[in-house]
Amino acid sequence: MKIEKIKLFNYKILILFCIIVYPNLANSQKTYFDLSQNEINIDTNFTGQELILFGLTEPKQDIIVIVRGPKEDLTIRNKKRILGFWFNTNSVTFAKVPKVYFICSNYNIEYLLDANERFENEIGFHKIKLVPKNEKNLFIDLKDWHESLIRIQKKKNLYKQFKLESIDEKLFQTRLYFPANIPTGKYDVTTYRIKDKKIISLSNKLILINKSGIGSKIYFFAQENSILYGIVTIIFAIIIGSGAAIIFRKL
Repeated sequence: MKIEKIKLFNYKILILFCIIVYPNLANSQKTYFDLSQNEINIDTNFTGQELILFGLTEPKQDIIVIVRGPKEDLTIRNKKRILGFWFNTNSVTFAKVPKVYFICSNYNIEYLLDANERFENEIGFHKIKLVPKNEKNLFIDLKDWHESLIRIQKKKNLYKQFKLESIDEKLFQTRLYFPANIPTGKYDVTTYRIKDKKIISLSNKLILINKSGIGSKIYFFAQENSILYGIVTIIFAIIIGSGAAIIFRKL
């Protein structure tokens, strides 16, 4: 805990140094911000990790930070109970949906930003553009499916809202928590500077989340040699099963 406080103090000192040495930074077209680290390595003991995002702002301006994770097709299934059993009756697959979506703001984004700006920049859970992969689903009401996707991702802690703090109307910071089930890949971090409900500038950075250790080697081997990995897995399962059967016979 002490180390974390020392690190945070150092970040604040760094920002104050920037304000003194580079007074025009806050007035530039882009918002200055940085992260406590730009890479997270996941090993077998990974239980989640917190990153600190900090930056400069100006009086009478607001900041919204959006973290978007790797995009992937996501399938939502509708379950119904028939004769006491649950069955998947319908499903909709949405194309290239961010698996992770974090929002950071000091106020409700509906008060901070014009609705059209939110729509154009996909700012807000309900402003994420969800396009069904199957064209026939374009002609059905997808509202409930959208709600289900957001609810499921929130339950996994992959869609989440964080509080952004302002200090003396010159500094801002937020703590981003990446849970243990966070997907690997490239994460786009965008900071929007807002005035009079309009975006006046934005800045981007990347966070890389990678697997490390033996888990990383197995993962990349499986990705690059999927057929061979499948054969090895089957052989390994047969060996383990046969060994267990022999042991039980002797007992």
